Amino acid sequence: MKSPVLIAMFFLLCYGGGISQTQKAIASPLEVVNQRMDHYNHHYFEKFINLYSDSVRVYTYPDIFLASGKDNLESIFKPKFSSKSIQVKIITQITNGNYVVNQELVTESGVDTKYVSIYEVRDGLITTVRFIRDY
Repeated sequence: MKSPVLIAMFFLLCYGGGISQTQKAIASPLEVVNQRMDHYNHHYFEKFINLYSDSVRVYTYPDIFLASGKDNLESIFKPKFSSKSIQVKIITQITNGNYVVNQELVTESGVDTKYVSIYEVRDGLITTVRFIRDY
């Protein structure tokens, strides 16, 4: 006869102890932002754009509105990904709850631009981005 403890452990392993697959699959804000950087550097456009909320909002810090919506981001980034003209290097990174702050060096067509980027991540998607640029 099987032990009740072994049977319970089997069910916990198979069914996640009542935690749905969706709950397990939600990445931390830091993981989401780092996935974004990886997809950016490998020019994996579909994976990159799917890290954003459909209603993402983009600003120049602190509150100069630049763009909203994933479709708008697609029109900006898809050509850059197709030409493989962009790369990003994270210089410094900190997190605070749903926020990830990066100091980044973005290279586009051989031209470097320094950024401080503030990403807000909710439910595994980037919902807001604020850029501080070094012109």
